[in-house]
Amino acid sequence: MNRTKSIIELRPVIKTALTDNKSSIEESFQNNTLRPIIKFQHDLIISIVQHSLNKYSKDFSSLSIEKKSLKIEATFKSDSQLKNELKGIIIGLFSKEEYEKYNSIRNDINKRIIQIIKERVLSTL
Repeated sequence: MNRTKSIIELRPVIKTALTDNKSSIEESFQNNTLRPIIKFQHDLIISIVQHSLNKYSKDFSSLSIEKKSLKIEATFKSDSQLKNELKGIIIGLFSKEEYEKYNSIRNDINKRIIQIIKERVLSTL
């Protein structure tokens, strides 16, 4: 079984995330690798974040939308364990080649992973 082929076949196609030759390496990686994986992992991401939010804020579900947004923003700023767990479930679905590319631009890609996930969570919760 070919791992790379199998994990790439799992990913949804995101037609709006196509890149062209003018795109930076980071932008191409974001659109061709990160966005499809994050979309594929959406339900798990939401579950992980909800668990984290409920662990520290028992009344999270009763908060107003504005207060929920502030709590989510604060959690993403301060909870390193949550961010590491979220990065892990994304990186775990990289092919070997994608992982090698990721290592060359790790800091920027880590920021992009967390930013995209945070935006998804904010629009979902």
